[in-house]
Amino acid sequence: HRQGFAAGILRPGSMIDAGNSATYGAISAAPTVSTLTLLSGRHPMLAKELKTAVDKVVEANPCLSARVVNKDNRMLLEPGVHKDIFFRVVDPPKECPLIGSLDLKGKLQFLQNLEQNFTNPGTAMNTIKSGCQVFLVELMTFPEPYVCFVIHLSHLVGDAKTLYDIVSQLNAILAGRQIEALDWECPARNNFELLPLSLKDRQKVINWGCFGWLGQLLFGPKRQNHVSLLSKSQIEQEKERQKTSKSKFLSSNDIITAALSRSIKNSYVMNVAVNMRNKAGVPGNVAGNYWHSVPMDHQAAADPNTIREFLPKLEYYKDGEVPCWPFFRGRYSFITNWTSFTTPFQVEGLTLDCHAVHGNFLRENPTNVAVVFHCAKDTMALSHNVPATNIDPTGLGAICQ
Repeated sequence: HRQGFAAGILRPGSMIDAGNSATYGAISAAPTVSTLTLLSGRHPMLAKELKTAVDKVVEANPCLSARVVNKDNRMLLEPGVHKDIFFRVVDPPKECPLIGSLDLKGKLQFLQNLEQNFTNPGTAMNTIKSGCQVFLVELMTFPEPYVCFVIHLSHLVGDAKTLYDIVSQLNAILAGRQIEALDWECPARNNFELLPLSLKDRQKVINWGCFGWLGQLLFGPKRQNHVSLLSKSQIEQEKERQKTSKSKFLSSNDIITAALSRSIKNSYVMNVAVNMRNKAGVPGNVAGNYWHSVPMDHQAAADPNTIREFLPKLEYYKDGEVPCWPFFRGRYSFITNWTSFTTPFQVEGLTLDCHAVHGNFLRENPTNVAVVFHCAKDTMALSHNVPATNIDPTGLGAICQ
């Protein structure tokens, strides 16, 4: 198997542009979107049925068999190149804890430790090489009645919403239902911009942000994946405490983003991801990268009321113009929330125990990144890569278990 991934789209023999957001945005933010799902129980012939489901999903979505072609600083996608390499069975480690004895935190840690046994999703530098694979599903079965699913999707192909749409297709096929192919050729794909800024500010963020990203990669601290369980009751209490007459409604994302902003030190811009499918008029079954990275002054983002007021406007808040120097020095952060579309694997006879974001999404990124996701049916979690020296845990204490 290959140690990196790349891109994808529709008709064999054709070349399709991956779009602006993939070309300059997603590729540097994270080479792949990858998740792990732990389920308990036994399902006869699971590996055979899952391979069949994977093959049917690839047949319905030929982009998943594509490779990337880097031409004139654009990412072009050539479908139909790879054949029959989209599913892999992985042996469990020789030494393994008693999974059934672990609580939810212990199972999250267990999944983190398991990552090294699966295919390495690679780095951004690998992702742009021609010939790389764009999509892979892996299965591990343990001596105890547990299985682990891992799915990787190149960020050039699509965002986390696209990944979970693919998981939904796999779930449907495993349940004996028909699926409809995702829309990989929406006209909005080519020109959709990752940054909702003026051309001047967009170029500033791209150019200086890449410089700061590279500087942190070469000279910054080593990044690790830190996972915390979030408390739904504490988040609700924080909503009531933070509400004002001006902001009568605060979302959970407002509260979580503000708490993280208060916790992170030495960051001066907080970039907040916003799923733009509804606002951009993009149909729900469209695959690709349809999200905005909205920059906010970091100190202002520490107040959930400011987030609620200005984030929907998709404009930089404070002084009207995005500053250069935080991006030049790599002193910026990013948070994305996947809870509205998190879809773990579902198989008859198996029960969801734990779901996690692959640590490669965080360890390989040299700047501050955080992901909010559902790690269990009614439990949210926060994964981040902020070094211990740059975070004040008391800020997150108000919302964590």
